[in-house]
Amino acid sequence: MSKKIGILFPGQGSQYEGMGRDLIASPVYKRAKDILDEHTYSVVEAARLEDLSKTRYGQVSIFLNSLSLYEELKDRLLEPNNIGVSASLGLSLGEYTALCAAGVFSIDEGIDLVKNRGLIMEEGAAGRGSMVAVMKTGLETIQDLVDQAREGQVLSVCNLNSPGQIVVGGEFEALDRFEEKCKEAKIKRYMRLNVEGPFHTQILDQAAQKFADEFLSKVDYREPSMEVYTNLRGSSYKEVDSIAENLRDQMCSPVRFIDCVENMIADGCQIFIEIGPGKSLSGFVKKINKNVRVINIQKISDIEDINLNDIIQI
Repeated sequence: MSKKIGILFPGQGSQYEGMGRDLIASPVYKRAKDILDEHTYSVVEAARLEDLSKTRYGQVSIFLNSLSLYEELKDRLLEPNNIGVSASLGLSLGEYTALCAAGVFSIDEGIDLVKNRGLIMEEGAAGRGSMVAVMKTGLETIQDLVDQAREGQVLSVCNLNSPGQIVVGGEFEALDRFEEKCKEAKIKRYMRLNVEGPFHTQILDQAAQKFADEFLSKVDYREPSMEVYTNLRGSSYKEVDSIAENLRDQMCSPVRFIDCVENMIADGCQIFIEIGPGKSLSGFVKKINKNVRVINIQKISDIEDINLNDIIQI
């Protein structure tokens, strides 16, 4: 009997030099070549880290890489061995990959959505602030420091990634005050992130509405083939009609990754497979619950190295 499997898809920040070059001949990348403008596809194909670190290119590149690897995993391992996937979850951008993998919208629709999401988020947030990751500090303490440092500016918790990492985003001056408060509170580890703006904060309210009006509202969403967990609520989607609204609000609201993983485990997921660049989500899951099995797939060779006994109960 197969163990219950949940798949994980990373978000922006996981990109690396040369990402996707081993997958450029895959069907997903071929569709992207037809859909994306020539310049954007050339950036995706060249996969230079300097370019992939920009929101407008990084998001679509990570989406293509993760989805291509998932299709390879299905074709090479899951379907030939009659192994099903019960649930999917993505961090921020990765939620779009999770929805696409579950058949909620087509690959073509996913590419178009993610391309425009990256453009709109960059336009809405670039240069208007940043984000700080705080390590090994409780949410209550962090929220108290945020409240002290805000002083009428935008400053809020924006990512609850694991018990060991919570991210705060906001305007530059407010973040300076927050970092000073962290120092005064003798918090040992906190770091300013190399991002273009304060994502998942109210600074993106207008951008989120624009994205919803111009793009999310135009998609014909379908019933998912597996449970998909929403960053906004921390639980699985219950109604297809709520997807567009959830994705709109997700852009300017905290990512509740801890709640998502805890609910997936409560719903029976015993194995988590992170698919795409980086290993951050695997680390987060192990900090949330050290008893679950976590597998990481960054390249096709990682699929070939998977031991079936790690997935199938004998």
